[in-house]
Amino acid sequence: MQITFRGTRGSIPSPGPQTARYGGNTSCVEVQLDDGTLLIFDAGTGIRALGGAMMAASGPIEAYIFLTHMHWDHIQGLPFFAPAFLPTTRLHFFGPEELPLTLEQVLCDQMRRPYYPIPMHAMASRMDFTSMTEGSVSHAVPGVTIEACELNHPGKTLGFRVEAEGKVFVYATDNEPFGSDPVTRHMVSPSRLVSFAQGADLLIQDAQYTQQEYPQRLGWGHSTHIDALQLARDARVKQLALYHHDPSHTDADIDQMVAHCQSWTHKHKATFTFFAAAEGDTLTL
Repeated sequence: MQITFRGTRGSIPSPGPQTARYGGNTSCVEVQLDDGTLLIFDAGTGIRALGGAMMAASGPIEAYIFLTHMHWDHIQGLPFFAPAFLPTTRLHFFGPEELPLTLEQVLCDQMRRPYYPIPMHAMASRMDFTSMTEGSVSHAVPGVTIEACELNHPGKTLGFRVEAEGKVFVYATDNEPFGSDPVTRHMVSPSRLVSFAQGADLLIQDAQYTQQEYPQRLGWGHSTHIDALQLARDARVKQLALYHHDPSHTDADIDQMVAHCQSWTHKHKATFTFFAAAEGDTLTL
């Protein structure tokens, strides 16, 4: 299982020299299985470059796209995903529904006039859409089990646990600790994320804020880097990727967060490794 970070930023793209190292594109993670099967998690602006790389390969394209939720930073790259315009491409979309709208309707709406000149169904690829909810399990990808877990974020938001080729990968961006303050209670009860991520070979987890920033952002649906470390410890994961970097954070700011994390893991004798996700980086599980 090969994992490539195509977009690591949260909220809004933030290109420029101060974010070049960790990247300015919004959420998108590519997962390539050993048999060539392609899974894509979120369709932020990072999916545009992924699409370009896919177009360079020979043969028809098929991809399974899992969307955590419908906020723009997680779907705004889809209109610029070049393979979607090819009639030989097949795309399978999975994600939560925001009733009364279906998953298909929500994705189509961002491409309606006056927001975008070309409607989604003008794309020539074959598309199908499958709703997922808390606890649902998909076996749509041959040889792969994918389970959904609802996260603590405004609107319907899912994390995904992927089990394939003897490895476990968990993608859990956009999640806020369930606290005592009412504004953090987006859900009826706390997320089961600790048990959901238990024993994962890799956990990609929201780490958008510093501890100093978080009190001014209660209820926005995001975690601090220390929250991410505590989750990784409690879930006994092997490796943690700090993800969904704040658009205002420079590379130097993220370096400081990493240094703080190193101090924390040393103090608490953490058994997992961690790193800050950087656009373009690839790792193999």
